[in-house]
Amino acid sequence: MNSSSQKSRRVISFYAVSMMAAMTLLLSACGQPQVVEKIVEKEVKVEVTKEVEKVVEKVVEKEVIKEVEKKVEVIVTATPAVVKPAFEKLQEAPMLAEKVKAGALPPVDQRVPKDPFIVGPGVIVADMDLPDWQPGKYGGTLRSAHSSANWSPDFFVMDNEGLLMAPGISTEGVRGNVLKDFKVSEDGKTIMFALREGMKWSDGTPVTTEDVRFTYEDMLKNPELFKSFPARWKTGAKPDGQEPTIKIIDLFNFEMSYPEAYGGILRQFTIESWVGYTEWLNPAHYLKQFHKKYADPAKLEALLKEAKLKPDEWPALFNQKRCQNWDVNQPRCIGYPSLYPWLLASSDNSQLSFERNPYYWKVDTQGQQLPYIDRLVSAQVQDVEAVNLKVLAGEVDFLRESTALVKVPLYKENEDKAGFNVVLLDMHVDSSALFLNQTFTNTEQAADWAKYSQDVKFRKALSMAINRPEIIDTIYFGFAALPLKDVGEESSKYDPDAANKLLDEIGLTNKDAEGMRLGSDGKPFTILLEHGAHAPDLAPIAEIVGEDMKKVGINMQVKKIDPTLWGTRRGNNDLEATMFWTHDQGWGGGVGFNEALGSAGTAWDQYYNSQGKAGVQPPDWLMKGYELKAAWWTAVPGSPEWQKATEDGHAWQRDNLPIIKIVEGVKYPMIASKKLGNVAKSGFAIGLNFAGEQLFFK
Repeated sequence: MNSSSQKSRRVISFYAVSMMAAMTLLLSACGQPQVVEKIVEKEVKVEVTKEVEKVVEKVVEKEVIKEVEKKVEVIVTATPAVVKPAFEKLQEAPMLAEKVKAGALPPVDQRVPKDPFIVGPGVIVADMDLPDWQPGKYGGTLRSAHSSANWSPDFFVMDNEGLLMAPGISTEGVRGNVLKDFKVSEDGKTIMFALREGMKWSDGTPVTTEDVRFTYEDMLKNPELFKSFPARWKTGAKPDGQEPTIKIIDLFNFEMSYPEAYGGILRQFTIESWVGYTEWLNPAHYLKQFHKKYADPAKLEALLKEAKLKPDEWPALFNQKRCQNWDVNQPRCIGYPSLYPWLLASSDNSQLSFERNPYYWKVDTQGQQLPYIDRLVSAQVQDVEAVNLKVLAGEVDFLRESTALVKVPLYKENEDKAGFNVVLLDMHVDSSALFLNQTFTNTEQAADWAKYSQDVKFRKALSMAINRPEIIDTIYFGFAALPLKDVGEESSKYDPDAANKLLDEIGLTNKDAEGMRLGSDGKPFTILLEHGAHAPDLAPIAEIVGEDMKKVGINMQVKKIDPTLWGTRRGNNDLEATMFWTHDQGWGGGVGFNEALGSAGTAWDQYYNSQGKAGVQPPDWLMKGYELKAAWWTAVPGSPEWQKATEDGHAWQRDNLPIIKIVEGVKYPMIASKKLGNVAKSGFAIGLNFAGEQLFFK
């Protein structure tokens, strides 16, 4: 593509993202507002084929790029293409029709909102990734497996519903999801949101703005439940950012207003950290019975006694009873009013079982209430290896989280016999990275650890000591690349000689008889790398990295621990080093600030998030990262300011190596039963997880 065409594509993408993010843009080098709107409309409603690209490119060059520079404020609102219903009446799954007939459920048209979310081609998964989408048929049980108690990651994602969404978990084409629609004010400070009239919680209670008001006033703004207002909902996603105010308009409409524009708020509502609708929408009718302000005093007292809590410990009871999106797998949440496609029905030490939500608010183009599949069942096994054994035995219909390229030969060898297909899709994370907790103190060599780990030359040396070409060839079969964006060409290069030179420069010159570098105590300078083997590639990569470190005289001890213990130790600042994944810069245009800032030093991150009330004050280079993160969150996705903040974020990571990424651009093998329909052919693998409601058995 020539430079002119590339320039046009950048402009087109900027307008499209801006419209679908529904934020006011201050455009430079643009023509008349009606021309801008015309270009946006083209981008939204048609796929950019080569022919269309030429037409749009010509319009952009003529009407925008060659115009004299002006600044024109343009109001853009969320007006995504809507799939026109081709049905006259709603349909439902046979298992629900039987309940209606028996009088156990109201008719389907009383359970589905007046304006349901209509799923069709390109709505949840982009057309290019699923070109042969088709209406499905009802029935069947989807089988999977998990290794952590009460945690099926694939089914968590399948159930998770954001307030907003975009096809393929991107930030282009943002539209309503749980929320029906949104509109942003001209100055970008106020967003009007609309709920779906007639939407109901899974217990049949209507969803209204009282659920929003309760969440905001009685939960988020209640210091007994939240010590401080969550930073992600403040401007710039900063602990000291400006809080929003909420204005309830009527039963189905409300406004969120900020003192200043917050361009990243819609990304927060859409995909960031899989937050889900529960951040701003909770079943008030259910939770009020555990809230001191609303509960009957005698009943609340009885509930507290039953839970063995004191009268002033009602917040603990409230939090026990509240179920967030992260709790969808938890047995305590069985029967909790929810908006998910499937609801947890049973749980024991052997499996998690989910059944369809009779009040689910999505339908397909034929009026069939989704989901198509009746039940989800995930078997609990010992570890990730056992999960993959169930795949090879033909006992899994869908798996993404616990797969790995290292297993592809085994998958291919068994796919026909076991009745599944291996689909190579894109990974939304950089699959592996070396995390060094620079604030770790629980070691006899704490002083040495602080001295060396906090020296960027040390981190660079460790990066150059890693044999990435070997890892790419042996673990990823060539389906990965060097992490050039966040590590850089020099630090990504396998160069043991350069690594040794840097280690000598920082003072690690004394060695024992085996060539291990000695600390100030005369003992080998040791790094304990503990990992939870959360994915099949992490353990072998950790072992390779451990051996690579020994080749340059660093005594790295690699230890596999229980994933639950790993999470506890990491949260308590008790991990010196670990191997884990980090979010890919390609996913929704992200930078990976959360991992880079949160994992460089656990105590530093605690200090920043508590505004100095806990933890240890971060160094200047890390504080610069927090500033860059705030600038990235403040800017409108796709705008020049956002693009600059993105590039600055990558440059900051290359300069400082807060974490050491091993590879990027990894392919993700997804396991899907040969009987499943509406399986994506490309795009992010996790994007298909989010489209679970449209999977069906042929």
